[in-house]
Amino acid sequence: MNFMSALSLKRIFLTLALLGMFLAIAFLVSLMFGTAKIEWGSRESQFILLHIRLPRTLLAFLVGMALSLAGAVFQALLRNPLADPHLLGVSSGGALGVVIGSGFLMAGSLTLLIPTLSLIGSVTAVFVVYRLSMRKGALSLYTLILVGVMLNSLFVSAIIFLQSVVRSDELMTVLFWLLGNLTLTSYPRLFFVFIVILLASVPLFFQARKLNILSLGESTAHSLGVPVERTKKTVFFLAALLTGISVSVSGMIGFIGLVVPHLARVLFGSDYRRLLPTSALLGGILLILSDTLARTLISPQELPVGVITSFLGAPFFIYFLKRREAKRVI
Repeated sequence: MNFMSALSLKRIFLTLALLGMFLAIAFLVSLMFGTAKIEWGSRESQFILLHIRLPRTLLAFLVGMALSLAGAVFQALLRNPLADPHLLGVSSGGALGVVIGSGFLMAGSLTLLIPTLSLIGSVTAVFVVYRLSMRKGALSLYTLILVGVMLNSLFVSAIIFLQSVVRSDELMTVLFWLLGNLTLTSYPRLFFVFIVILLASVPLFFQARKLNILSLGESTAHSLGVPVERTKKTVFFLAALLTGISVSVSGMIGFIGLVVPHLARVLFGSDYRRLLPTSALLGGILLILSDTLARTLISPQELPVGVITSFLGAPFFIYFLKRREAKRVI
């Protein structure tokens, strides 16, 4: 037993060390590549590294980590491999908050208030989805999915309608943000995002064993002594908080929360005690590299990072589904 525990700990340590090495490489690539060429010893290069690229790279890591972690948790909670952080209307709720705000604010004020407006929209969406999904004091997962999908559709329709009457100078700011944007970064904002993500992530890691059992079914979890309703509500709100804070600072970045947990399962197995931390690290690495591509692919112009994650994520997910289908046939 002790030998098996030591073997398991060694495997976890090696996995985290390997991911840590890839993370360091991704950080280095992100800091060194961009529109401006880095010249060592130059004050201008020092400013670019410390005040533009470093905070943006850190934000990409935090957002990628949060979305991947939320995706893994939603897939466990809903027992649905297609679940992702944007499924329940949290992201579109945040986007709607920004679009509504854009109709009443000047363009400069809008840029400063985008995170606040988005967070308000996301939090409102979370509570609406939660309240409509409660049945006799229990959180109905089936209703949760239906309500989330319907609200998401409603919010997207409202966004399209409102964008048709928004002033053109603000429309481009909102559109670029909606497709994924990591430029609205400052160290105070970064610190706030870090604190919120830390407070939401750490409790989720302690829920890993319960998620393993919950993925077997609610009746099985009940029989094994898991407080099912309390666990469902806890992980739902924590994952929704991770999604809301991510959307508030980066817009709607697709496929990270959907694809990364599947990739982590293929590489490191389905045990949530390993899956949650590895998904978080893989998500951070992938979004850092995606953001680097977004900044450099058509330099000096910049693509929304959500476009890059969609280009990378969609083919991978199609391949993953086909591979799974082939295994079932065999």
